Amino acid sequence: MSAPLNADDTITLPHLAGLIGLRVRHRGELCVVLEVLDSPPSLVLEPLFQTTAGSAASILPNLHGQAGEYAAESRIVQILTDDLTGLNDALLELEILDQ
Repeated sequence: MSAPLNADDTITLPHLAGLIGLRVRHRGELCVVLEVLDSPPSLVLEPLFQTTAGSAASILPNLHGQAGEYAAESRIVQILTDDLTGLNDALLELEILDQ
């Protein structure tokens, strides 16, 4: 069930822009917030991959040990419900790891 918005609970993009760069857990996977989209208001997430040292990486070494780009499939999480009256359940399920 979504949380209803009150007149005082205005969501604006400048507030959401502060989420860019934060690590979140989306459906059990570690991700980073890459961007905030205007229409419809959404977060773009990129999955991060665990390295052997336990830290997260979005660039992985190739077979020769050289760093190479890895194009992970980005995910889009809508911020508001379809009727724009509350917060989307997918947004509420995000676990913010950076505080």
